[in-house]
Amino acid sequence: MIFDTKNGLKSSTTLPVISILPAMRTIYPILVFLTTAALCVAAPVIAIQPLGPMTAERLATVKKVLETTYGVEVEILETKPLPKEAWYEPRSRYRAEKLLTFLDDKTPEKYRIVIGLTAKDISTTKEEYEDWGIFGLGELDGRVCVVSTFRLNARGADEAKLRVRLRSVVVHEVGHVMALEHCPIKGCVMQDAESSIETVDGESGGFCDGCKLLWPRWLNRRTD
Repeated sequence: MIFDTKNGLKSSTTLPVISILPAMRTIYPILVFLTTAALCVAAPVIAIQPLGPMTAERLATVKKVLETTYGVEVEILETKPLPKEAWYEPRSRYRAEKLLTFLDDKTPEKYRIVIGLTAKDISTTKEEYEDWGIFGLGELDGRVCVVSTFRLNARGADEAKLRVRLRSVVVHEVGHVMALEHCPIKGCVMQDAESSIETVDGESGGFCDGCKLLWPRWLNRRTD
């Protein structure tokens, strides 16, 4: 769901310089090697913030799909408890938009994108529905998104199936952060799931030809 609200390796080498000091009637060969390699250890672009307990295997799944899909460095942060202010008592779940605010406020600015992961149910307001359960929520052309695994085991899915679904939802929500809106092309990972697990299962896990051209522009613009 959508929520609206270069460095490279540089090296310069100075060739050996021979300095002749005739006044001292001695030749001193001075060999100077100046190698300035600005090793650019790129700062992580995406931070994964576990909110409450999350298995190491699921965290590794999310980290790998983000690195593979977007080609950026990803870091898993220390687990934080779900914020009490996001709790929605009438439905016993957490409001996703409040989780986004929490993630944005509490995560160091060096991370360009922050994705929260929780096993708890999350919801948001959708059209006439005040509290609508969702798989995830992403801030369009922003910084933060959140994904819940609570609904990903629907229809008796085993752990392997859940992780396939998790990969699709994670790529989808980060896509929103990179300014991608919902795509009408069937099978594109940016297709609107409309809270249907069938739609998630029908996605290819990858971008259509149009969407795959868009997110690199956002990333290049934000990382220059």
